[in-house]
Amino acid sequence: MMLADRRVLLVDDNVGLREGLALALQDEGIDPLQAGRGQEALELAVAAPLKLVILDLNLPDMTGVKVYRELQSALRQFACIFMTAEASEGLIEDALRLNPLRLLRKPFEVGLFREVVRFAMAS
Repeated sequence: MMLADRRVLLVDDNVGLREGLALALQDEGIDPLQAGRGQEALELAVAAPLKLVILDLNLPDMTGVKVYRELQSALRQFACIFMTAEASEGLIEDALRLNPLRLLRKPFEVGLFREVVRFAMAS
């Protein structure tokens, strides 16, 4: 399996949560690229092929939906998992219209996170 097949972009402005999830990904043999802002995520995504993007809906500089739409034009194909603790219903509806693999509501169990990521990586 090529390295690109094991590369995931993890985007969340909560450093503690992001680093914890990155460790869970590493335990699964996945190479997580981390970003705390939408613009940073876009720069990382263009530089490296990705199989999966895990995106918080609320970022300091833009919404996860906006990041997703920008990534769609930059990347060929990728799966997406959205995460949110307190997004508005409108933003959640916008996210769900993009057909993500899953929308995880924070706080969520690490076991569920691993399961969803395993499914995404196997697809």
